[in-house]
Amino acid sequence: MISVTELALSLCFLGTCLASVPTVTISPGINMPMLAFGTARDSLSGCTVQQGVEQWLALGGRHIDTADNYGTQPDVGAALATTKVPRAEIFVTTKIPGPIGKQQVIDKITKTALPQLGVTYIDLVLIHWPCTKSGYFPDNCNPSDGYAERMATWEGLEELQKDGKIRAIGVSNYNEYHVAELTQLGKVPATNQIQWHLGLHNDTFLAAMKGSGVALEAWGSLSGPTTGGDGVSLGDPRLKAVAARYNVSTAQVALRWSVHKGVTPVTATCTAEHAVGDLDSFKFDLSEVDVAYLDSLHSNKTVFYL
Repeated sequence: MISVTELALSLCFLGTCLASVPTVTISPGINMPMLAFGTARDSLSGCTVQQGVEQWLALGGRHIDTADNYGTQPDVGAALATTKVPRAEIFVTTKIPGPIGKQQVIDKITKTALPQLGVTYIDLVLIHWPCTKSGYFPDNCNPSDGYAERMATWEGLEELQKDGKIRAIGVSNYNEYHVAELTQLGKVPATNQIQWHLGLHNDTFLAAMKGSGVALEAWGSLSGPTTGGDGVSLGDPRLKAVAARYNVSTAQVALRWSVHKGVTPVTATCTAEHAVGDLDSFKFDLSEVDVAYLDSLHSNKTVFYL
Protein backbone atom coordinates (compact mmCIF):
# COMPACT_ATOMS: atom_id res chain seq x y z
CA MET A 1 0.00 0.00 0.00
CA ILE A 2 1.31 3.45 -0.91
CA SER A 3 1.69 5.88 1.95
CA VAL A 4 3.27 9.30 2.11
CA THR A 5 4.81 10.98 5.13
CA GLU A 6 6.10 14.50 5.60
CA LEU A 7 8.39 13.28 8.39
CA ALA A 8 11.29 12.45 6.15
CA LEU A 9 14.67 13.89 5.38
CA SER A 10 15.51 16.91 7.53
CA LEU A 11 17.79 19.12 5.45
CA CYS A 12 20.06 21.96 6.55
CA PHE A 13 22.12 24.27 4.36
CA LEU A 14 24.61 26.80 5.76
CA GLY A 15 22.90 26.66 9.13
CA THR A 16 19.38 27.11 7.77
CA CYS A 17 17.16 24.06 7.99
CA LEU A 18 15.04 23.41 4.92
CA ALA A 19 11.66 21.75 4.82
CA SER A 20 11.56 17.98 5.01
CA VAL A 21 11.32 16.09 1.74
CA PRO A 22 8.34 13.71 1.95
CA THR A 23 8.80 10.00 1.34
CA VAL A 24 6.47 7.45 -0.19
CA THR A 25 6.42 3.79 0.82
CA ILE A 26 6.71 1.94 -2.49
CA SER A 27 7.19 -1.53 -1.07
CA PRO A 28 7.25 -2.99 2.46
CA GLY A 29 10.10 -1.31 4.30
CA ILE A 30 11.20 0.77 1.30
CA ASN A 31 10.64 4.53 1.54
CA MET A 32 11.47 6.61 -1.52
CA PRO A 33 12.25 10.35 -1.20
CA MET A 34 9.67 12.25 -3.26
CA LEU A 35 12.17 14.43 -5.10
CA ALA A 36 14.82 12.96 -7.37
CA PHE A 37 17.79 14.42 -9.20
CA GLY A 38 17.72 13.41 -12.86
CA THR A 39 20.96 12.63 -14.66
CA ALA A 40 20.10 12.73 -18.36
CA ARG A 41 22.91 14.83 -19.83
CA ASP A 42 20.60 17.07 -21.86
CA SER A 43 18.81 18.08 -18.65
CA LEU A 44 21.94 19.73 -17.25
CA SER A 45 23.69 22.85 -18.49
CA GLY A 46 26.75 24.32 -16.83
CA CYS A 47 28.07 21.28 -14.99
CA THR A 48 28.92 17.64 -15.48
CA VAL A 49 26.58 14.94 -14.25
CA GLN A 50 29.09 14.03 -11.56
CA GLN A 51 29.27 17.64 -10.36
CA GLY A 52 25.48 17.93 -10.35
CA VAL A 53 25.05 14.78 -8.28
CA GLU A 54 27.82 15.74 -5.87
CA GLN A 55 26.19 19.12 -5.30
CA TRP A 56 22.73 17.58 -4.85
CA LEU A 57 24.02 15.23 -2.18
CA ALA A 58 26.02 17.96 -0.45
CA LEU A 59 22.92 20.17 -0.25
CA GLY A 60 20.80 17.41 1.25
CA GLY A 61 19.26 15.65 -1.76
CA ARG A 62 19.07 11.91 -1.32
CA HIS A 63 17.35 10.48 -4.42
CA ILE A 64 19.34 10.01 -7.65
CA ASP A 65 17.68 8.93 -10.92
CA THR A 66 19.79 7.52 -13.74
CA ALA A 67 19.48 4.96 -16.55
CA ASP A 68 21.53 2.63 -18.70
CA ASN A 69 20.17 4.52 -21.69
CA TYR A 70 21.48 7.84 -20.35
CA GLY A 71 25.05 6.57 -20.25
CA THR A 72 25.52 8.37 -16.92
CA GLN A 73 25.75 5.49 -14.45
CA PRO A 74 29.57 5.88 -14.30
CA ASP A 75 29.15 9.60 -13.54
CA VAL A 76 26.72 8.82 -10.72
CA GLY A 77 29.12 6.15 -9.45
CA ALA A 78 31.98 8.66 -9.36
CA ALA A 79 29.82 11.06 -7.34
CA LEU A 80 28.79 8.30 -4.92
CA ALA A 81 32.45 7.44 -4.44
CA THR A 82 33.30 10.99 -3.35
CA THR A 83 30.33 11.82 -1.14
CA LYS A 84 30.46 11.61 2.63
CA VAL A 85 26.77 10.72 2.76
CA PRO A 86 26.35 7.09 3.91
CA ARG A 87 25.15 4.74 1.18
CA ALA A 88 22.17 3.70 3.31
CA GLU A 89 20.85 7.29 3.20
CA ILE A 90 20.95 7.53 -0.60
CA PHE A 91 18.15 6.21 -2.80
CA VAL A 92 19.47 5.17 -6.22
CA THR A 93 17.13 4.53 -9.14
CA THR A 94 18.29 3.23 -12.50
CA LYS A 95 16.53 1.90 -15.59
CA ILE A 96 17.28 -1.00 -17.89
CA PRO A 97 16.57 -0.49 -21.61
CA GLY A 98 13.11 -1.97 -22.00
CA PRO A 99 12.18 -5.65 -21.89
CA ILE A 100 15.44 -7.45 -22.66
CA GLY A 101 14.89 -10.94 -21.22
CA LYS A 102 15.76 -12.77 -18.02
CA GLN A 103 19.46 -13.50 -18.40
CA GLN A 104 20.09 -10.25 -20.23
CA VAL A 105 18.68 -8.17 -17.37
CA ILE A 106 20.61 -10.17 -14.80
CA ASP A 107 23.79 -9.51 -16.77
CA LYS A 108 22.88 -5.85 -17.31
CA ILE A 109 22.58 -5.26 -13.57
CA THR A 110 25.42 -7.44 -12.28
CA LYS A 111 27.96 -6.75 -15.03
CA THR A 112 27.15 -3.15 -15.94
CA ALA A 113 24.93 -1.20 -13.53
CA LEU A 114 26.37 -2.33 -10.21
CA PRO A 115 30.03 -1.93 -11.29
CA GLN A 116 29.39 1.43 -12.96
CA LEU A 117 27.52 2.77 -9.94
CA GLY A 118 30.09 1.30 -7.58
CA VAL A 119 27.44 -0.10 -5.24
CA THR A 120 26.47 -3.54 -3.97
CA TYR A 121 22.74 -2.97 -4.43
CA ILE A 122 20.36 -0.63 -6.26
CA ASP A 123 17.28 0.69 -4.49
CA LEU A 124 14.95 0.74 -7.49
CA VAL A 125 15.28 -0.63 -11.02
CA LEU A 126 12.77 0.36 -13.69
CA ILE A 127 12.03 -1.24 -17.04
CA HIS A 128 12.51 1.93 -19.10
CA TRP A 129 9.76 1.28 -21.66
CA PRO A 130 7.28 -1.54 -22.30
CA CYS A 131 8.12 -2.62 -25.86
CA THR A 132 11.26 -4.16 -27.28
CA LYS A 133 11.87 -1.00 -29.33
CA SER A 134 11.70 2.31 -27.49
CA GLY A 135 10.13 4.09 -30.45
CA TYR A 136 7.06 1.86 -30.21
CA PHE A 137 5.84 3.37 -26.96
CA PRO A 138 3.45 4.61 -26.01
CA ASP A 139 0.95 4.82 -28.86
CA ASN A 140 2.18 1.84 -30.89
CA CYS A 141 2.95 -0.52 -28.02
CA ASN A 142 0.03 -2.95 -28.10
CA PRO A 143 -0.58 -5.56 -25.37
CA SER A 144 0.91 -8.37 -27.45
CA ASP A 145 4.05 -6.44 -28.44
CA GLY A 146 6.96 -7.60 -26.32
CA TYR A 147 4.77 -9.46 -23.80
CA ALA A 148 7.04 -12.49 -23.49
CA GLU A 149 10.10 -10.28 -23.12
CA ARG A 150 8.40 -8.17 -20.44
CA MET A 151 7.52 -11.26 -18.40
CA ALA A 152 11.01 -12.72 -18.75
CA THR A 153 12.62 -9.41 -17.80
CA TRP A 154 10.41 -9.14 -14.72
CA GLU A 155 11.39 -12.69 -13.74
CA GLY A 156 15.05 -11.73 -13.97
CA LEU A 157 14.48 -8.66 -11.81
CA GLU A 158 12.70 -10.80 -9.23
CA GLU A 159 15.73 -13.08 -9.11
CA LEU A 160 18.01 -10.09 -8.59
CA GLN A 161 15.71 -8.88 -5.83
CA LYS A 162 15.87 -12.25 -4.07
CA ASP A 163 19.67 -12.11 -4.29
CA GLY A 164 19.72 -8.67 -2.67
CA LYS A 165 21.09 -6.92 -5.75
CA ILE A 166 18.04 -4.68 -6.05
CA ARG A 167 15.47 -3.64 -3.46
CA ALA A 168 12.42 -2.76 -5.55
CA ILE A 169 11.18 -3.31 -9.11
CA GLY A 170 9.32 -0.69 -11.11
CA VAL A 171 8.41 0.31 -14.63
CA SER A 172 8.49 3.41 -16.79
CA ASN A 173 6.20 4.68 -19.56
CA TYR A 174 3.78 1.79 -19.00
CA ASN A 175 0.16 2.11 -20.13
CA GLU A 176 -2.62 0.89 -17.87
CA TYR A 177 -2.84 -2.45 -19.68
CA HIS A 178 0.92 -2.98 -19.33
CA VAL A 179 0.59 -2.53 -15.58
CA ALA A 180 -2.54 -4.69 -15.46
CA GLU A 181 -0.79 -7.64 -17.10
CA LEU A 182 1.53 -7.67 -14.09
CA THR A 183 -0.95 -6.95 -11.32
CA GLN A 184 -3.26 -9.68 -12.62
CA LEU A 185 -0.42 -12.09 -11.85
CA GLY A 186 0.10 -10.61 -8.39
CA LYS A 187 3.23 -8.75 -9.50
CA VAL A 188 2.82 -5.10 -8.51
CA PRO A 189 5.37 -2.58 -9.81
CA ALA A 190 6.67 -0.39 -7.01
CA THR A 191 6.50 2.66 -9.27
CA ASN A 192 5.64 3.75 -12.80
CA GLN A 193 7.65 6.73 -14.06
CA ILE A 194 5.80 8.63 -16.79
CA GLN A 195 5.66 12.08 -18.33
CA TRP A 196 3.75 14.15 -15.79
CA HIS A 197 3.79 17.90 -15.32
CA LEU A 198 1.44 20.88 -15.23
CA GLY A 199 1.02 20.76 -19.00
CA LEU A 200 0.33 17.04 -19.34
CA HIS A 201 -1.27 14.85 -16.69
CA ASN A 202 -4.23 12.54 -16.20
CA ASP A 203 -5.98 12.14 -12.87
CA THR A 204 -7.89 9.08 -14.10
CA PHE A 205 -4.61 7.30 -14.75
CA LEU A 206 -3.25 8.48 -11.40
CA ALA A 207 -6.29 7.01 -9.65
CA ALA A 208 -5.88 3.73 -11.56
CA MET A 209 -2.24 3.44 -10.48
CA LYS A 210 -3.07 4.24 -6.86
CA GLY A 211 -5.84 1.67 -6.97
CA SER A 212 -3.32 -0.93 -8.12
CA GLY A 213 -0.82 0.03 -5.42
CA VAL A 214 1.63 1.59 -7.90
CA ALA A 215 3.30 4.91 -7.02
CA LEU A 216 3.68 7.38 -9.87
CA GLU A 217 6.92 9.17 -10.64
CA ALA A 218 7.23 12.08 -13.06
CA TRP A 219 9.73 12.86 -15.76
CA GLY A 220 9.61 16.33 -17.30
CA SER A 221 8.40 17.68 -13.96
CA LEU A 222 9.39 21.29 -14.62
CA SER A 223 8.32 21.30 -18.28
CA GLY A 224 11.85 21.29 -19.63
CA PRO A 225 13.05 20.41 -23.13
CA THR A 226 12.04 16.72 -22.84
CA THR A 227 8.33 17.58 -22.72
CA GLY A 228 8.06 18.36 -26.42
CA GLY A 229 6.43 21.76 -25.99
CA ASP A 230 3.49 20.50 -23.93
CA GLY A 231 4.70 21.94 -20.66
CA VAL A 232 3.73 25.06 -18.75
CA SER A 233 6.70 27.44 -18.71
CA LEU A 234 8.03 28.46 -15.31
CA GLY A 235 7.65 32.00 -16.60
CA ASP A 236 3.93 31.57 -17.28
CA PRO A 237 2.08 34.52 -15.66
CA ARG A 238 -0.64 32.19 -14.36
CA LEU A 239 1.97 30.15 -12.51
CA LYS A 240 3.69 33.31 -11.30
CA ALA A 241 0.41 34.51 -9.78
CA VAL A 242 0.09 31.32 -7.73
CA ALA A 243 3.74 31.50 -6.63
CA ALA A 244 3.29 35.10 -5.48
CA ARG A 245 0.48 34.08 -3.13
CA TYR A 246 2.86 31.78 -1.25
CA ASN A 247 6.03 33.85 -1.69
CA VAL A 248 7.79 30.96 -3.41
CA SER A 249 9.22 30.30 -6.87
CA THR A 250 7.25 28.89 -9.77
CA ALA A 251 9.48 25.81 -9.73
CA GLN A 252 8.55 25.24 -6.09
CA VAL A 253 4.85 25.51 -6.98
CA ALA A 254 5.22 22.96 -9.80
CA LEU A 255 7.10 20.50 -7.60
CA ARG A 256 4.75 20.96 -4.64
CA TRP A 257 1.72 20.46 -6.91
CA SER A 258 3.14 17.14 -8.11
CA VAL A 259 3.87 15.84 -4.60
CA HIS A 260 0.51 17.14 -3.33
CA LYS A 261 -1.07 14.80 -5.88
CA GLY A 262 1.14 11.91 -4.75
CA VAL A 263 3.50 11.96 -7.74
CA THR A 264 7.29 11.99 -7.20
CA PRO A 265 8.95 14.61 -9.43
CA VAL A 266 12.41 14.42 -10.97
CA THR A 267 14.31 17.69 -11.25
CA ALA A 268 17.79 18.64 -12.50
CA THR A 269 19.94 21.73 -12.07
CA CYS A 270 23.55 22.82 -11.97
CA THR A 271 22.77 25.91 -9.90
CA ALA A 272 23.08 25.54 -6.12
CA GLU A 273 20.41 28.18 -5.52
CA HIS A 274 17.93 26.29 -7.68
CA ALA A 275 18.82 22.98 -6.05
CA VAL A 276 18.22 24.45 -2.59
CA GLY A 277 14.93 25.92 -3.80
CA ASP A 278 13.81 22.57 -5.18
CA LEU A 279 14.69 20.81 -1.93
CA ASP A 280 12.81 23.48 0.02
CA SER A 281 9.60 23.04 -1.98
CA PHE A 282 7.81 21.46 0.97
CA LYS A 283 7.76 24.39 3.40
CA PHE A 284 4.23 25.19 2.26
CA ASP A 285 1.16 23.40 0.97
CA LEU A 286 -1.21 24.43 -1.77
CA SER A 287 -4.86 25.12 -1.14
CA GLU A 288 -7.34 22.82 -2.83
CA VAL A 289 -8.53 25.83 -4.85
CA ASP A 290 -5.02 26.42 -6.17
CA VAL A 291 -4.48 22.72 -6.86
CA ALA A 292 -7.66 22.67 -8.94
CA TYR A 293 -6.53 25.81 -10.77
CA LEU A 294 -3.11 24.31 -11.51
CA ASP A 295 -4.80 21.13 -12.70
CA SER A 296 -6.68 23.21 -15.27
CA LEU A 297 -3.52 24.52 -16.92
CA HIS A 298 -2.89 21.28 -18.82
CA SER A 299 -2.90 21.16 -22.61
CA ASN A 300 -5.70 19.57 -24.63
CA LYS A 301 -3.33 16.91 -25.93
CA THR A 302 -4.60 13.36 -25.43
CA VAL A 303 -2.77 11.59 -22.63
CA PHE A 304 -1.86 8.17 -23.87
CA TYR A 305 -1.53 6.14 -20.69
CA LEU A 306 -5.14 4.93 -20.68
